Amino acid sequence: MQINWDLKGSCLIVTYLYSIDFRNIVDDRNLKLLSGSCYLPHPDKEETGGEDAHFICKDEQVIGIADGVGGWADVGVNAGEFSRELMSHSVNAIQDEPNGSIDPARVLEKAHANMKAKGSSTACIIALKSEVCCPHVYLHPAVFF
Repeated sequence: MQINWDLKGSCLIVTYLYSIDFRNIVDDRNLKLLSGSCYLPHPDKEETGGEDAHFICKDEQVIGIADGVGGWADVGVNAGEFSRELMSHSVNAIQDEPNGSIDPARVLEKAHANMKAKGSSTACIIALKSEVCCPHVYLHPAVFF
């Protein structure tokens, strides 16, 4: 697998190229997700905290990111509040998941069901399981009230 990282303006683009069957390499060794983050909102959006949010659940081996839809500012809605609340509810939903069996789709559904903020966001939640495959969920921008 090759991972390409490109920083374009304020966007980090990650490209995964799968070319190796890791099942033949990893055997029964434990996998570990090592994560870190740095969040720098666009200078024009610093006052409101930016439009994006993320979380890292180290013990559960789950990460998530939400990219708030900035167009909501045209109608007086802070897209950052939506993405931060979505990620906060996602962390709470992860705590309710069965140990070692986190379902990113279910986490995002539970998080969305508890939303109070107006707005919308893309979202991606990745959970590392004992298998090599990492399930993920991507939520396309849509209107959520």
